[in-house]
Amino acid sequence: MVEVSETASDSGVGAYTCEGVTTMFQRSHKSAQIGAAEMSEARFRRFLRELSAYEHRLAYEDTLNAFLDLYSSWMKTHEPWLKIRVVMLAFELHRMDPAFECSLSFRD
Repeated sequence: MVEVSETASDSGVGAYTCEGVTTMFQRSHKSAQIGAAEMSEARFRRFLRELSAYEHRLAYEDTLNAFLDLYSSWMKTHEPWLKIRVVMLAFELHRMDPAFECSLSFRD
């Protein structure tokens, strides 16, 4: 029959004795620090992903606003250079978000 008993030491480290063989189980402070560092790194990576998504969304919204402003100006003036810029912004918006669709029809 195998007898297992647990003993506690003053340092808070638990020791298990099994038929005269002692195996020590203790937490390494170094591995806890690595875990904390890894946790901080994971949080930082998540922050960078969220920042990148925010920047992309902000750039898309800025481009969309510029597109709408130029389209409105073109509708009022029919300046050829505005038409070219509107088409360029429409392509850029589609590049940024493939779900963006715009049917531009120009008579001139």
